Amino acid sequence: MKRTILITLIGLFATVYVALAQPRIDDGLVIAARKALPQVISTNEIIRALGTGLWNSNRTAVAMGIPKPKASLVFVFLRQTGGKYRAVDCGGVEGGNFGKLGIAGRAAYDRFETTPVEWLHRDDGRFQVVMRTRAWKSGRRYTVTEPLIVTADGTPLYR
Repeated sequence: MKRTILITLIGLFATVYVALAQPRIDDGLVIAARKALPQVISTNEIIRALGTGLWNSNRTAVAMGIPKPKASLVFVFLRQTGGKYRAVDCGGVEGGNFGKLGIAGRAAYDRFETTPVEWLHRDDGRFQVVMRTRAWKSGRRYTVTEPLIVTADGTPLYR
Protein backbone atom coordinates (compact mmCIF):
# COMPACT_ATOMS: atom_id res chain seq x y z
CA MET A 1 0.00 0.00 0.00
CA LYS A 2 2.73 2.50 0.98
CA ARG A 3 4.75 1.46 -2.04
CA THR A 4 1.77 2.06 -4.35
CA ILE A 5 1.20 5.52 -2.89
CA LEU A 6 4.90 6.32 -3.26
CA ILE A 7 4.93 5.19 -6.89
CA THR A 8 1.78 7.23 -7.58
CA LEU A 9 3.32 10.33 -5.99
CA ILE A 10 6.53 9.91 -7.97
CA GLY A 11 4.50 9.53 -11.17
CA LEU A 12 2.45 12.62 -10.34
CA PHE A 13 5.61 14.60 -9.56
CA ALA A 14 7.18 13.51 -12.86
CA THR A 15 4.05 14.51 -14.81
CA VAL A 16 3.92 17.94 -13.18
CA TYR A 17 7.65 18.44 -13.71
CA VAL A 18 7.42 17.62 -17.42
CA ALA A 19 4.35 19.84 -17.85
CA LEU A 20 6.07 22.79 -16.16
CA ALA A 21 9.30 22.25 -18.10
CA GLN A 22 7.53 22.47 -21.47
CA PRO A 23 7.63 25.90 -23.04
CA ARG A 24 4.20 27.53 -23.16
CA ILE A 25 3.02 28.38 -26.62
CA ASP A 26 0.09 30.73 -26.28
CA ASP A 27 -2.48 31.60 -28.91
CA GLY A 28 -1.04 35.08 -29.55
CA LEU A 29 2.31 33.56 -30.48
CA VAL A 30 0.78 31.03 -32.86
CA ILE A 31 -1.36 33.75 -34.48
CA ALA A 32 1.67 36.03 -35.00
CA ALA A 33 3.68 33.16 -36.48
CA ARG A 34 0.82 32.07 -38.75
CA LYS A 35 0.53 35.64 -40.11
CA ALA A 36 4.29 36.13 -40.54
CA LEU A 37 5.32 32.79 -42.04
CA PRO A 38 4.55 31.72 -45.61
CA GLN A 39 1.23 29.92 -46.04
CA VAL A 40 3.01 26.79 -47.31
CA ILE A 41 4.28 26.26 -43.76
CA SER A 42 1.68 24.18 -41.93
CA THR A 43 0.34 25.20 -38.55
CA ASN A 44 1.71 21.92 -37.14
CA GLU A 45 5.17 22.79 -38.44
CA ILE A 46 4.87 26.25 -36.87
CA ILE A 47 3.85 24.81 -33.51
CA ARG A 48 6.70 22.28 -33.66
CA ALA A 49 9.23 25.05 -34.47
CA LEU A 50 7.92 27.30 -31.70
CA GLY A 51 7.99 24.37 -29.28
CA THR A 52 11.69 23.86 -29.95
CA GLY A 53 12.34 27.59 -30.19
CA LEU A 54 14.71 29.29 -27.76
CA TRP A 55 13.16 31.63 -25.18
CA ASN A 56 15.13 34.40 -23.53
CA SER A 57 15.45 34.30 -19.74
CA ASN A 58 12.41 36.45 -18.92
CA ARG A 59 10.28 34.91 -21.70
CA THR A 60 9.74 38.17 -23.56
CA ALA A 61 11.22 36.84 -26.80
CA VAL A 62 11.52 33.53 -28.61
CA ALA A 63 13.81 32.76 -31.56
CA MET A 64 13.22 29.92 -34.00
CA GLY A 65 14.49 28.53 -37.27
CA ILE A 66 12.86 26.25 -39.82
CA PRO A 67 15.28 24.73 -42.34
CA LYS A 68 14.12 24.93 -45.96
CA PRO A 69 15.88 23.98 -49.23
CA LYS A 70 16.51 27.54 -50.48
CA ALA A 71 16.84 29.46 -47.18
CA SER A 72 16.01 28.80 -43.55
CA LEU A 73 13.10 30.70 -42.07
CA VAL A 74 14.56 32.55 -39.08
CA PHE A 75 12.24 34.59 -36.87
CA VAL A 76 12.27 36.27 -33.48
CA PHE A 77 8.93 36.95 -31.82
CA LEU A 78 8.83 39.78 -29.27
CA ARG A 79 6.09 39.76 -26.64
CA GLN A 80 3.91 42.88 -26.76
CA THR A 81 1.21 44.08 -24.42
CA GLY A 82 -2.16 42.35 -24.52
CA GLY A 83 -0.77 38.88 -25.26
CA LYS A 84 0.36 39.77 -28.78
CA TYR A 85 3.73 39.20 -30.44
CA ARG A 86 5.72 41.18 -32.99
CA ALA A 87 7.20 38.92 -35.66
CA VAL A 88 10.71 39.86 -36.82
CA ASP A 89 12.07 38.22 -39.96
CA CYS A 90 15.75 37.61 -39.22
CA GLY A 91 16.56 35.48 -42.26
CA GLY A 92 19.41 37.82 -43.20
CA VAL A 93 21.54 36.34 -40.42
CA GLU A 94 21.87 33.15 -42.45
CA GLY A 95 23.37 35.07 -45.38
CA GLY A 96 25.81 36.72 -42.97
CA ASN A 97 26.82 33.33 -41.66
CA PHE A 98 27.46 32.08 -45.20
CA GLY A 99 29.65 35.13 -45.69
CA LYS A 100 31.64 34.16 -42.60
CA LEU A 101 32.08 30.62 -43.93
CA GLY A 102 33.58 32.08 -47.10
CA ILE A 103 33.84 28.65 -48.71
CA ALA A 104 31.04 28.87 -51.25
CA GLY A 105 27.68 30.49 -51.82
CA ARG A 106 24.48 29.02 -50.41
CA ALA A 107 23.73 27.07 -53.60
CA ALA A 108 27.00 25.10 -53.35
CA TYR A 109 25.94 23.31 -50.16
CA ASP A 110 23.98 20.07 -50.07
CA ARG A 111 21.89 21.29 -47.15
CA PHE A 112 21.98 23.84 -44.36
CA GLU A 113 20.08 25.00 -41.30
CA THR A 114 20.14 28.04 -39.06
CA THR A 115 18.97 27.81 -35.46
CA PRO A 116 19.19 29.94 -32.30
CA VAL A 117 21.63 28.62 -29.72
CA GLU A 118 21.94 31.20 -26.93
CA TRP A 119 20.39 34.44 -25.71
CA LEU A 120 22.85 37.05 -24.50
CA HIS A 121 21.88 39.47 -21.74
CA ARG A 122 21.55 43.16 -22.59
CA ASP A 123 20.61 46.18 -20.48
CA ASP A 124 19.72 48.54 -23.32
CA GLY A 125 16.24 47.30 -24.27
CA ARG A 126 17.53 45.32 -27.24
CA PHE A 127 17.50 41.57 -27.66
CA GLN A 128 20.58 39.57 -28.67
CA VAL A 129 20.62 35.95 -29.72
CA VAL A 130 23.44 33.84 -31.15
CA MET A 131 22.40 32.09 -34.37
CA ARG A 132 24.23 29.00 -35.62
CA THR A 133 24.34 27.95 -39.26
CA ARG A 134 25.37 24.42 -40.12
CA ALA A 135 26.08 23.68 -43.77
CA TRP A 136 26.96 20.35 -45.36
CA LYS A 137 29.02 20.02 -48.53
CA SER A 138 30.38 16.75 -49.93
CA GLY A 139 29.76 14.95 -46.64
CA ARG A 140 31.57 17.55 -44.53
CA ARG A 141 29.83 19.83 -42.05
CA TYR A 142 30.75 23.47 -41.56
CA THR A 143 29.49 25.46 -38.59
CA VAL A 144 29.52 29.17 -37.88
CA THR A 145 27.72 31.39 -35.36
CA GLU A 146 26.72 35.02 -35.53
CA PRO A 147 25.18 37.30 -32.89
CA LEU A 148 21.91 38.87 -33.96
CA ILE A 149 20.52 41.99 -32.33
CA VAL A 150 16.83 42.90 -32.53
CA THR A 151 15.69 46.32 -31.37
CA ALA A 152 12.56 46.70 -29.25
CA ASP A 153 10.67 48.01 -32.29
CA GLY A 154 11.52 44.84 -34.24
CA THR A 155 14.44 45.93 -36.39
CA PRO A 156 17.08 43.20 -36.88
CA LEU A 157 20.67 44.45 -36.82
CA TYR A 158 23.27 42.38 -38.64
CA ARG A 159 27.01 42.80 -38.81
